[in-house]
Formats: sequence, C-alpha cells, structure tokens
Amino acid sequence: MRGILVIAGKDLRNLFMSPLFYGIAGLCALAWTLVYFLGLEDFARASAMSAMQGGQEGASIHFVVFARHISLVNLVMIFAVSAMSIRLFTEEKRGQTMPLLLTSPVTSTEITLGKFLAGLVGAWALVGVSFLYPLSIRVFAEFDWGPLIASYIGLLLITGCYVAIGMFASCLTESSVLSVVMSLIFNVLLWFIGAMSDASQEPTMAKVFEHLNVGSHFVGFIKGGISMASVIFFLSVMGLMAFLTQRVVESNRWR
Repeated sequence: MRGILVIAGKDLRNLFMSPLFYGIAGLCALAWTLVYFLGLEDFARASAMSAMQGGQEGASIHFVVFARHISLVNLVMIFAVSAMSIRLFTEEKRGQTMPLLLTSPVTSTEITLGKFLAGLVGAWALVGVSFLYPLSIRVFAEFDWGPLIASYIGLLLITGCYVAIGMFASCLTESSVLSVVMSLIFNVLLWFIGAMSDASQEPTMAKVFEHLNVGSHFVGFIKGGISMASVIFFLSVMGLMAFLTQRVVESNRWR
C-alpha cells in the first residue's frame, strides 16, 4: 500500500505542477462556462413561456441545464483525460526514468495502481470544478439534489474508465501524440461497442452488446437512478484496463 501511495503522490505533484494540467483545466472551464450559461438562458425562456401559458409545470432545471452540462463534461473529459494520461507512463519512458521505476522495490501491481490513483485524482479534480456550476445555482434556486448527485456518481465512474483506458494507452508507447490518439480511439470505441447490439442477429450476443452499451448505463445515472449493474460494469472496465496495464508493465520488467 505504501508503494502505491508513494507513486501516486509523486505523479500527482508532477501533474499539479505541470502547465499542461492548468491549460487543460482552463480550456475545460471555458467550454463549460459558455454552454452552461446557454442552458440557463434556455431554462429561463422555458420557465417564462410556461408561466405565460397559465402556470403549468415548468421546465426541469436538471434536464434543461444540469443534464446538458454533465453531458458536455463527459465529452470534454474524453479529450482532457487522454491528454493528461501521457504523464502516467509515456513521460516516464521519454524521460528515461521508466527503468529506474521498474527496478525500484515495488511490484508491477503497485506501479499500476499508483499511476491509476494519480490519474484518477487529477481527473476527478476537473470533475469537481464542473460541479461548482450547478452548485452555484443553489444560492438562487431550490432543486432536487437526488438526480444531480446520481449524475455525478455516474460521471465519476465513467471518468475512471477514461483514466484506466488512457493509462493503458500510455504504457504502450513512448510517443505522446500516439498515446493521446490511441487513448481517444479506445475511449470512443468504448461508446460504440453497444451499437453492435442492433447489428447482431444472435439474441444472446445482442443482449451482451446491450449490456456493454456505455450510453445506456450513463443515461441511467443522468435520469437519477443508480443501478448496481451499471456500477459493476464501470468498475469492471477499470479493472480490466488496470489488469492489461499491469501485464504490460510486468513484461517490460523482464526485458
């Protein structure tokens, strides 16, 4: 456990001292701010129109503002995590510090889990920044916390998948560009696997691909539901990617 925390702490210090992290955070905040205020304008118009039509039930701030914001955060995190992931293994290889890490008194599993923990904390820090947007509305209006909390639990889980996939891509190459490209491709493929359920003629395979549909799992959280099947699915993806990364690290150790 100590080895995991030492590696995670080192990587987190490097990440939070890197201009790359703050550049990514700035771009994320810019995109989120623009779209968030557009969502607030749409909600204000929908509420005003509802009031003019005789006081019928107004628009839901969760689906008009928060769900749009969370969907954008999810999209941006695919790119942000792919860019940040190069610091996990690719930078170690380019800086010729990977051999020192592999010969240090830590196991391949500790190296993998330490790197994953560092990437996860860095990515979740950006998710935490995005949570400040809906949190700021609480000063001016009342809303149901349940769907928002459920949505962010789903966002944290799927971001963990992006980190695990990015870490796996990072351990495969010394090229920063190739690492980012592979991470983006793997993350996008994760979203398109579920689409094969419509193309499959075999009912059993169709059900398998349907279960692998990331979109349906994530939308369930946005709607305010927390399904154990979805939680297990996201944790399984993280576990699989961490296992594959550990095998690559172990193979490098014996070269």
